[in-house]
Amino acid sequence: MKINRVKTCFKIADVVIERSDILKFNYLKDLKDENGISLNQNILKENVGRVYLICVNSEIKKIGGSEDAGGMKGTLNIYRDGGLNGQPSPRSIGTWWHLFHELSKNNHVEIYMIYQNSFFGKVKGLFGSTPRQVSISYKHIENACLADYFSVEKKNPDWNYQENSNVWTQEIEELHKITLFNKGKKGQEKNLDFAKTLKNNGIKTIIKRCRKDYDR
Repeated sequence: MKINRVKTCFKIADVVIERSDILKFNYLKDLKDENGISLNQNILKENVGRVYLICVNSEIKKIGGSEDAGGMKGTLNIYRDGGLNGQPSPRSIGTWWHLFHELSKNNHVEIYMIYQNSFFGKVKGLFGSTPRQVSISYKHIENACLADYFSVEKKNPDWNYQENSNVWTQEIEELHKITLFNKGKKGQEKNLDFAKTLKNNGIKTIIKRCRKDYDR
């Protein structure tokens, strides 16, 4: 599905390669919602109900979201480097992997956002209900978007592996194993050189990550 068919989203960033295989999100300076109304940059950091759409050459490849306290910027930060020096999920590594490979082919990658404002509602505590500012769970928005997408395409976006009941490629699975093995072992070159490790394991890769990328 082309992004121009979506009526409720607005563009927030272009994705580029910053160095090696580490990515950069170039967030738009002049943010406008789907109705053309200017938005404050704070919307990218607010913890409101939101989802993101990743597009390659205007084609929707992934619909996702999270409740990261850092807002949309916090949600997307894991895709900058795949969290390959931490403990990310295969989904985080896999999405970064796809982004990097698409950019390596000189494809245009963009991020769009859908959000709903927070509102006052009564929240139950131990002794009663108190009016508080609350927001709808991103999961409700994400599920609605996926249902709409499926109603048209009869499948989920290509990078929504879990919803499509697909398995990750061998390279992504191997990256996940390497990352888990390296957890807590920072400072050793063999633990940071993902490109070398993949090649030693017989996987032909365009991944470039090595120790020098963490020394900056």
